[in-house]
Amino acid sequence: MPLDKLLVLSTTAFLTILTETMPAAVMPAMAEGLKQSPAGIGLLVSVYALASAAAAIPIVALTRTLPRKPLYIALVLSFAIANTITALSSSYALTLASRVVAGLAAGIIWPVICGYAMRLVAAENMGRAVAITLAGSTVAMVAGLPLGTALGDLLGWRYSYGLLSLVALLVIAWVLACVPPAPGEHAQARASIRVVVRTPGLRPILLATLCAILAHYTLYTYMAPLAQALRLPRGTAQGLLLFGAGALVGVLMAGRLVDQRQRTLAMTALTCTAIMMLILSADPHLVLACVALFAWGTSFGVMPTIFQSATGRVATGNAELATAMLVTIYNLGIFGGGAMGGLLLGTSSVAGLELFSLISVCLSLAVVAKSVRHAFPGQPASSV
Repeated sequence: MPLDKLLVLSTTAFLTILTETMPAAVMPAMAEGLKQSPAGIGLLVSVYALASAAAAIPIVALTRTLPRKPLYIALVLSFAIANTITALSSSYALTLASRVVAGLAAGIIWPVICGYAMRLVAAENMGRAVAITLAGSTVAMVAGLPLGTALGDLLGWRYSYGLLSLVALLVIAWVLACVPPAPGEHAQARASIRVVVRTPGLRPILLATLCAILAHYTLYTYMAPLAQALRLPRGTAQGLLLFGAGALVGVLMAGRLVDQRQRTLAMTALTCTAIMMLILSADPHLVLACVALFAWGTSFGVMPTIFQSATGRVATGNAELATAMLVTIYNLGIFGGGAMGGLLLGTSSVAGLELFSLISVCLSLAVVAKSVRHAFPGQPASSV
């Protein structure tokens, strides 16, 4: 297992997620600095996600013939430039434009790093390689965001973005030093988007992903009212810490089991999420609420690796374009979850969010249960 190469991919995932979510970490100070409301700063996160969703499929399709290493470096350089502009900007419009640039780069970089992860290892280790790569995104949520908040409180929010630019430059140096060149696809061998989306098993994976991500982000986006409803002594911070710690455990679990027990892991994680939604909606005792938040995070931490490894397995030679489709679905799920959660919270209570999340995760579970032949086969993924 080429850990040095996989770790640079994981660090890139860390950088990508931290760039996406940093406005939430420094929201009050950034709102004051740019003379915007908190909602205006929150829009910077939404714009990033929508740009990623919009860019992933068409731009990945257009860049499939390019050598992967120069493309990888150019994308990370885009993060460095965008975050530097954000750090120096006093204009909300310019900041918004820099977020669009970063979001476009993010939509392309996920397929690139996941494609690299699958190329660097033998087929039987693909799931573990993807888990290591995606672990960086979980570390960003668990440790990166609190670090960004602390740095912003200590030195000012602009330094947090400056640090992201520095991380991007260090990643570029690391890529130059240890990531091997990789060719793009031959123009004659490229499958069209229509052909790839018809790959047996891919559409159930995308549908299961959409339902699962909607379920998670409808509630996760509104951790503050959930923490209040659960009467957590330390409020939102405690809820995020419990969820994030569980997600880190889930990533580690996925890395160990996904190559041999993909279907079992998917069914178990989705069932666990459904049970946790029921517990959280039943006004649990504080201890049980904390356990449920941790277990919910664990089940969520498994999901990205499951869906990405399943996508790579069924798409084989078209894995990057299929991953672009997965990225689009993922970002639409995040955006849709936030929007649906806001709508439900405006018309009901947190219980409405929990009910919608329960229904969505049960739909995802039903898709996985039905997709035995191609998407989530019963036998180990390495034997398919």
